[in-house]
Amino acid sequence: MAGWSAPLVFFFPGQPSSSGFWGALLAGASLFIGRLCAIRALAHGDLSHATPLLGTKTVFVAILTSLFLDEPITSGLMAGAILTSVAVALLSISPQEKSWWPKKFDRITTGWALLAAFFFALTDITVQKFARSLGIGWFQPLMFATLALLTPLLFLPELRHFRFSSTLLPPPSRVGSLAGSAVIGFQTSLVILVIGLFGHATATNVIYAARGLWAVLLEGAAGGGTASSDRRVLALRLTGATLLLAAVALAVGSL
Repeated sequence: MAGWSAPLVFFFPGQPSSSGFWGALLAGASLFIGRLCAIRALAHGDLSHATPLLGTKTVFVAILTSLFLDEPITSGLMAGAILTSVAVALLSISPQEKSWWPKKFDRITTGWALLAAFFFALTDITVQKFARSLGIGWFQPLMFATLALLTPLLFLPELRHFRFSSTLLPPPSRVGSLAGSAVIGFQTSLVILVIGLFGHATATNVIYAARGLWAVLLEGAAGGGTASSDRRVLALRLTGATLLLAAVALAVGSL
């Protein structure tokens, strides 16, 4: 991410700023902590439990925006943020065999997932607040360089026991893992770039969440997935997709 963000400096040179410099470091550290918390949540609990809670990021962004930025959060935008979180939850829930909801409440997974959502939101708010003072061309590469420098800390337990090559990334999973990481890194870079250039972190997150709608449409077009065989899942997916459309409309209308 730092590598392909580096050429931005030629298009958005910016100007020296100590606050922007420290803001970029803070944004990179916040993104690292958010990813660490997300990994912990997914490692401890089910994906269907953690993912809906990660969707609360949009609400955290709206709250932090109203607290720390000079950008007013209208009632329509706040409603869009809340609808987005509900929609992400509905798109992610997988009903149990005899129940709509999981039988057991996992506090640890819930805590890690909410922490991840908060730090991801803090990252976006930090970008909006400081990127323009330094210039997104300098801010974004510095932010992702900070993330790259901190990322090896995730592997310390493996390195300490000399198990890096054998278990850290097994050969069958390397291609998929690297390709997925590249896609996620690229889309993260684009979101940061948009927020850094134009602001409007809450509206950006609402519109970005509409990717869940594309997942529903593609799954339906392919004729696969649990929605094709379970009417409860289909009802949840359609309701979530409808709420997402409403949230996007509210977000666009607030710009």
